[in-house]
Amino acid sequence: MTSQEGEGWGGINLSPHLHTDECNELISLLRQCHKEHNVMKFFGTCNDIDRAMRHCLKKERLEKRERSKKHAEEMKKRIKEGPKERF
Repeated sequence: MTSQEGEGWGGINLSPHLHTDECNELISLLRQCHKEHNVMKFFGTCNDIDRAMRHCLKKERLEKRERSKKHAEEMKKRIKEGPKERF
């Protein structure tokens, strides 16, 4: 894998291990579209796939953000409660 292979649109890393199967499929479709339409991609040929991929990545990002927020709240609660009693 080259250094740029994992890099994607807007600085988002498009490496497969970072995304769901659904998003990986859309990423593959977009890459394939760009290979097949190397000139027409500049005129919107691949835009529908690109929009779907961006929507999927946004959904992933928001879910991860929500999980992180819940984890942070749990950790704050644990810290506030103090250490558990030792037996």
